[in-house]
Amino acid sequence: MEKELRWSDHKSTNFKTVRWFLIVFEIITLGILAFSFSMTFSQYNEEDMMTLVIVSSFMVVFFALPHIILAITSNPKETVFNFETKTIHWLHKKKEVKTLPFHSLKRITYSDYSYTVKTKNGSRTVTVYTVMGHSDSENFQLIESTNFSKLRFDGELICKHLALPLQTANGVLIEPKDLDLPIHKRKIPTSVLESNISFSPNSGLSIEKTNEGISLRSQYKSKVILFVSVFLSIAFTLFIHFAFGDLFEVSIAYWETLPPTLAEILFLIGSLSVGFIPFLYSFYQQNRNKEIKVTKTALVWNGETYPYENWEDLIQMENRLCLVNDSKMESFSLFFFCELSDVTNIKHWLQKTIFEQSGGDLDLARFG
Repeated sequence: MEKELRWSDHKSTNFKTVRWFLIVFEIITLGILAFSFSMTFSQYNEEDMMTLVIVSSFMVVFFALPHIILAITSNPKETVFNFETKTIHWLHKKKEVKTLPFHSLKRITYSDYSYTVKTKNGSRTVTVYTVMGHSDSENFQLIESTNFSKLRFDGELICKHLALPLQTANGVLIEPKDLDLPIHKRKIPTSVLESNISFSPNSGLSIEKTNEGISLRSQYKSKVILFVSVFLSIAFTLFIHFAFGDLFEVSIAYWETLPPTLAEILFLIGSLSVGFIPFLYSFYQQNRNKEIKVTKTALVWNGETYPYENWEDLIQMENRLCLVNDSKMESFSLFFFCELSDVTNIKHWLQKTIFEQSGGDLDLARFG
């Protein structure tokens, strides 16, 4: 068994990736320069050598500057689990700021938070997933990551090492020995198992039973999505047509004859084809065959088969449902499948139907 386990905060992890990228880039650059210098070394005179020394000095400063900036701007945090002293240590810039004994922890949960980062093209939202520890008197963050699948694996690792239960979003307490159970053998809240799950009429969902299993079919077509995609496509088309068309003098504003020239016709067709991609994509997503099939041994989604034995949980992330295990996560967007208000209902329906189709034991599956 390891003497300790260490986790860095997500920003420090990203900084490490940037540092490695810089180091690799610098090594390649220096290798190319060294090779070039070795090929022409015999031709250098004393004056050239002095120039080389000056240029090399500037290059050293140039290569070192990003590392200096990263060192100044970084704010590294670490969480250390020491199995010899049976304590958890929180470090900030390698200085200990808090310590807690293992026995103070009662259970583990997952959580998340988001923040906005400004970029040159606008802004983006970063979602950070966390493992939270709970004692009798307080809650505190243990570790974090932007990769949920990895964080989930690390959270279960903590549970196994400390013999702590993991509490799910439904309030289910999963003991360490049950953390690696496949999805069809997991405990399900009684409220889900015994509920009569229904969907909004606007979602256009129907249930069909076949010899292979049970299918949830969708005829969902949102007029709002189609309306927005049409106007977005028109705006996109106009931008492409006039921004690039005026540059090459082939837009409608430059037409001098009817019918226009071949180049002008081809550009009009091209700008319409590219500009209407948002509408065509929305139209395809709303009219294609949309079905989730639940069989005795697997979940069939978008034509792909996902055996229960390979997956440990079905989780919800906003309008997405995700199959997860210890190494990866498969994400399925329900944006074009149903009303957003039905995403949770579909998750519960899948949990209940998987349990029923796989022949689960109702007495063992009930929780609370």
